[in-house]
Amino acid sequence: MTTGVSLIEVPFMAGDAGHPAAAGPERLARAAGTTLAGARIPVGVARVTARPPPAPAAPPATAMATASAAVGREVAAAVRGSAAVGRFPLVLAGSCDAAIGVTAALSGSRCGVVWIDAHADFNTPASSVSGFFPGMSLAVVTGHCHRRVWARAGGGAHVAEDDVVLIGVRSLSPPEEARRLRRSAIDVVDWTAGGPGRDVETCLDRLAGRVERIYLHVDNDAFDPDVAPGIVDAPVPGGLTLADMLRVVAAATRRFEVAAATLATYTPAKDRDDRTLRADLRIVELLGEHLARR
Repeated sequence: MTTGVSLIEVPFMAGDAGHPAAAGPERLARAAGTTLAGARIPVGVARVTARPPPAPAAPPATAMATASAAVGREVAAAVRGSAAVGRFPLVLAGSCDAAIGVTAALSGSRCGVVWIDAHADFNTPASSVSGFFPGMSLAVVTGHCHRRVWARAGGGAHVAEDDVVLIGVRSLSPPEEARRLRRSAIDVVDWTAGGPGRDVETCLDRLAGRVERIYLHVDNDAFDPDVAPGIVDAPVPGGLTLADMLRVVAAATRRFEVAAATLATYTPAKDRDDRTLRADLRIVELLGEHLARR
């Protein structure tokens, strides 16, 4: 039984506490706490404070993976601790690699994934041009690479590809990532010309035939840049409107028990008129309503 929400702040972008996105989790936590308290939902706050060991001789990509692994282990511990006291883990993170710790913590019981993102985050070290670790997050979760990072977070069985629905994708790089995604069993709803390439509800229905619980992952760059300008990566036009996002989240909460959720990449310094913050708070409201129903 869920007795409230634990807001888990992860003030890092790929293990970097100095990145502008690292300021997002605390600000979002304050606003989300007020929103949930207004709905009479008990709220606790936890803050991940991992300090990755220095690796001066490591190549940048390796150093990033090492730093992210240290953070991921602490994220997993925070999620497990939240669940142990009956609180819903709502992870507020500077980057998508926090999802590795969350899903590792949930890996003791079968849990699907609804991943909403402009990018697939499905690169591996072999396919990535930049070596950007958050761009490998979903590949790690599904067992394609960085198995030591997964193991360090205490992960058991990886998430099966066909237990994943990926929504909002409109930017894949390099071409090998697109080929990898096509060859996978992940159910992809690409977002082209401002709308879904496939019916979202049909894909969620298919997932509901396989799992009862999900991890909900929202990267703010899934939104159209006019809705959410405060993100880490370069804006990708043609994304979800706020109404689109709320329909997707509501459709997910109608079909599944949400075991944990992440809101990632909120970057206050880029957030014109608090647009991204306000959009995220609408998602928080929907999750609060979901918790109140169960």
